Amino acid sequence: MTTSDPIKLIAESLILPNDQPYGKCWEPWQKQFFEAIFATVQDKGRLRRKTITRPRFRLCFSERRRGESKTEDCAAAALADLLTGPDWHRSYAVAGDAEQAALILDSIRGFQARSPILTHLQVTRNVVLNPATNAELRVMSSDDRTAYGIRPYRVWFDELSLQPDERLWTAMWSAIGKSPASQMVAVSMAGWDFASFAWRVREQAASSEDYYFHTREGSELAPWLSERDMAEQRATLHPSDFARFWECKWTEPKGGWITREMYSTAETGRESLKDSRCVGFVDVGLVHDPTAIAVVHQQGERVILDTLRTLQGSRNEPVQLEAVEDLVTDLTKRFGVKRWVFESPQAVASVQRLQQRLRGTEVEARYPTGETQARLFGGLYQLFANHRIVIYPHDQLRKEALSLVTKTVGGRLKVVESSSIHQDHVVALGGAADLIEARDDGPIVITRQEWSSRWRGDPNLNPYEQISNNAFDSWPMDPD
Repeated sequence: MTTSDPIKLIAESLILPNDQPYGKCWEPWQKQFFEAIFATVQDKGRLRRKTITRPRFRLCFSERRRGESKTEDCAAAALADLLTGPDWHRSYAVAGDAEQAALILDSIRGFQARSPILTHLQVTRNVVLNPATNAELRVMSSDDRTAYGIRPYRVWFDELSLQPDERLWTAMWSAIGKSPASQMVAVSMAGWDFASFAWRVREQAASSEDYYFHTREGSELAPWLSERDMAEQRATLHPSDFARFWECKWTEPKGGWITREMYSTAETGRESLKDSRCVGFVDVGLVHDPTAIAVVHQQGERVILDTLRTLQGSRNEPVQLEAVEDLVTDLTKRFGVKRWVFESPQAVASVQRLQQRLRGTEVEARYPTGETQARLFGGLYQLFANHRIVIYPHDQLRKEALSLVTKTVGGRLKVVESSSIHQDHVVALGGAADLIEARDDGPIVITRQEWSSRWRGDPNLNPYEQISNNAFDSWPMDPD
């Protein structure tokens, strides 16, 4: 079967895992999504010599729960576009990292295996080619350094709210501006950061007639999602995560570790450009977690963040410890670092090599314990609360710090990370700050009553004057 109608092609020729064509199973909101993507209007050209066909909606934004077919629907629409769109066109499916991008290709390969109309397509590691028209779909992630310079017909952007920063979005959205015939299609679950670019894009889509916007907030679950499973999720997830994942609500974390005001007050510096006597802390992550490296120095009573570096690995390309060692060596020379602490059992060999390599610099490994984590989070909170820390704008550090919440467990205040946002950069900063402070009086602790008073704005309270049995601690969670 061949057709020039992409909606008909999706409905009749793309086969789902249940062996049914899309049109037999799609929900009305899915069909509406497809119709919005392929809706067109006719415009006069700039010189009014010919009519130009362009998308009715320059941006299509669909906000859904987890499991509500975001990636699958984008893959289906991209395949229909590949078969019915112009010859030689170039489109791009993008995601926040290589693993998320791989899910798009998995969906495409699944459709090809089940749908005879797709058998002639050539699917490689990151390219899907229609040899009949030489139209091409390229799958990219934020790890790809070729985001600029492209001329896309369409961009399919998966999980916008999970982007660590707006660099990939800026590259792709500015590329869309090169042609009136280009279009951006973004799908995402709800986020939490109302100051983020993802929220800004969402609100722009919702308020403009030139954009298509649809959210599943307040709707019934998709029929393939179970109410019983949702009850289990509600009982086991942090309320903010449940709201974002399953209620499709943008929700700020409740009971945040620090306030936005505290963070904004500290965010007044810039990355250091000159040598200074510093200490450094390395939180090692090889695959899912990044390796975060913080360098700080002290200026009077204030702790100054000089630099915060990140090495991000993946399942296929883990962070190489040799690269960590080279970066630590470079930072040691640049900032005059006198002491390094690595917090990871995986880094013992690296520490031993650096001890030989960095003569005159103290390098040690540390195993995280409840006591060290209590000290780290309590000390860093004190620096924020008393306006004694200076940091520079850093998107991921800000996201991590403002996503952390406190939870009372067994009578103790624990710092809890979101299941989708880790705390690696906060740990690196807190560890480095703890080194520069060099306190020998044990972990800083506060009671739940003292914490509540602090959040009510009691100006007479100093929560660090009194030692109690209730301490800050870390909540060991592995969201992967």
